[in-house]
Amino acid sequence: MVFSTTADPTVADQPSPPSIDASIDEASYFKTAPCLPESELARIDRNVSRLESDSAVIRRLTADRLYSKAFNGDVAICDAILCRLRGLRVSFSLDTRQLADQLIERIRLACHQHSVAALTPSPWGDPSDILNRELELWWQQFSQRAGDDNDAIRQFQLVALTAGPDWHWNAAASTSDTKGGDKDWSCLLGIQVPDCGIRYVPAAKQLQTKLMATCTNSIDNCTASERVVGRLIDSTIRRNPYGWSRETCLGIALTHHRSELVNELCENIWNTPGVRVRELGLSLLAADSVNHDGLTERLNECCNDQRVITVLPGQAHFGVGDANWPHSIVVPRISDVAQYLLWKRDGIDARQHGMTAIQADPVWGVRLESIGR
Repeated sequence: MVFSTTADPTVADQPSPPSIDASIDEASYFKTAPCLPESELARIDRNVSRLESDSAVIRRLTADRLYSKAFNGDVAICDAILCRLRGLRVSFSLDTRQLADQLIERIRLACHQHSVAALTPSPWGDPSDILNRELELWWQQFSQRAGDDNDAIRQFQLVALTAGPDWHWNAAASTSDTKGGDKDWSCLLGIQVPDCGIRYVPAAKQLQTKLMATCTNSIDNCTASERVVGRLIDSTIRRNPYGWSRETCLGIALTHHRSELVNELCENIWNTPGVRVRELGLSLLAADSVNHDGLTERLNECCNDQRVITVLPGQAHFGVGDANWPHSIVVPRISDVAQYLLWKRDGIDARQHGMTAIQADPVWGVRLESIGR
């Protein structure tokens, strides 16, 4: 290998400095704010330096002036003021540090409220400098689950305002409280529930318990928020990110009176080959609760189905004889469920035909384990 001795050792291969044109192209690509003139920056520096004054009146008036300038100005002015206020966090004065922190949070909160209030039905179709990218992403996720009409926009605005500029969604919804309002439901189902499939986690059990324990009264469609929550429940059940069983999905849909969703789930069960016998029996009860149009035809097909419905330990029921003593264990079959529903539609009491262990159920109308002889 031959080394050259004529090359100047001071002129080594150094990385070339970035050109001005490249930085301008990069700034235009990412749509960064243009630089402010030197006079405007000097004016901001003078106002920020007054926050270190010994006079409390001057500090308060200067803070109000900076807040008004940041809120009413453009993005570049707001960013410049926030940048210089963050520099005061290393000040020797405790009052100055506290005032800077309070002013930063005040400006950020005001800008966040302004951005949320400026949300339009299609922010990505009509882009605006007021809307930041993070707000657009959260709104896109929420709108995919709840729709993009005016009702969904107003509900998202309530949730976004509660989350604050740092997007603390945990503070906007209480997952431990079983009695949540429409805003809590919107945050929980519209934002916090993931899109990917996660099974057997505590969050799945907590959400299932909360959905089964409370009813949002979304069937009445009395208010706009209730309509949005109803659509969020439908979207959650259809996506089923926690891998709930069909029985759980049907139970949640019945609890919240989602008739269209119940019809859809029942038809999916009926059209699935090799479906579990218990899920088939529960789908017949659910279809009867919402008056499904094709239930009568389905019941006639199931009258000769003698498959036994699996009963969990401790859920067996006993038939009662003439002396009011249990004489046999009830063995529910698909044919028994179909016959019971046909009798119910004709106004016939099933107890008069040997089904003496019938028990009511607040969700399904009747307990599946109690149907039979």
